[in-house]
Amino acid sequence: MLMYKETTNQSVRIEHFVMPKEEETIWMFYQSPEEMNQDEILEQLDLHPLAKHAFMNFSEHPQLNVYANHAVVSTFYLGTENYEPIRLNLLIGKNYLIVMSEHEISFREQLVNDFTSNPEHMKHVSYMLYYLMKDIVSSYLEVVDQLSDEFLELEKSVFIDPQKREIGRDVYRWKTRLHKLRQYVEAEESIIQKMGHDDFEYANEESGFYFKDLLSSFSRVTAAFDSFKENLKGILDLQMSLKSDHMNRIMKTLTLVSAVFIPLTFIAGLYGMNFEFIPELKWRYGYFYVLTLCLALAIMIMSYFRKKRWW
Repeated sequence: MLMYKETTNQSVRIEHFVMPKEEETIWMFYQSPEEMNQDEILEQLDLHPLAKHAFMNFSEHPQLNVYANHAVVSTFYLGTENYEPIRLNLLIGKNYLIVMSEHEISFREQLVNDFTSNPEHMKHVSYMLYYLMKDIVSSYLEVVDQLSDEFLELEKSVFIDPQKREIGRDVYRWKTRLHKLRQYVEAEESIIQKMGHDDFEYANEESGFYFKDLLSSFSRVTAAFDSFKENLKGILDLQMSLKSDHMNRIMKTLTLVSAVFIPLTFIAGLYGMNFEFIPELKWRYGYFYVLTLCLALAIMIMSYFRKKRWW
């Protein structure tokens, strides 16, 4: 893909991998194992069998393995569309960095433009590794910003319609997805720590400072994912609280309505008894007197409730 020559301080495009000379570094980026096999790159490298196996097979979790003359890194790039991780394998040699993704990825051209415009970024393999990991960390930070907006909209939907059943399902799905992403984040953070350590064979004197800066940026991702888990719990608690509040209002209304009709039911039951001698039965306008009494009682009770701000 690109070859850096220290004598001219320039990066030039190359079509196929060739073993770099003493003052050259090479960066190759293959977007599928098939594309890499067409270049017959493994035949030119003296790879340890375990290193070859680790590089050719995508891992389920980020990891860094160091062998005799190579290091293999399995890392993940987060897409901003569906938040699905794209697996990347990195083969690190003394003066070359070979990247292989499981399928096409957008940030390859960004790296090409960066290395072409700034050839010094390819001066050492640790620099290339840093700028590659920097873009990967940036993908996590972009996802963090998008997730923040997603959860804000989810929280708004709780206030709009707390009875919506899909909210609970969405919270559960997000918690499951965040748990999985959080595992990737922890492993990625561990890899960056190892790359910035002085014992890492493919680091130079300055690269440690770069990776420490990268690690501080990545700590924001870790803190954000922990915060998101708490936010989701808060959203679920908020929905349950609003549901309970809504149910309490319903029960309060039903209770107040019952309180209005209890004395009216008593009066109706009193005059509905089958006794022969009830004085009020002989009144000419007794029916209208009882209706007036019931209406007056109802108005008095409702006025009392309104005065107490219960209704």
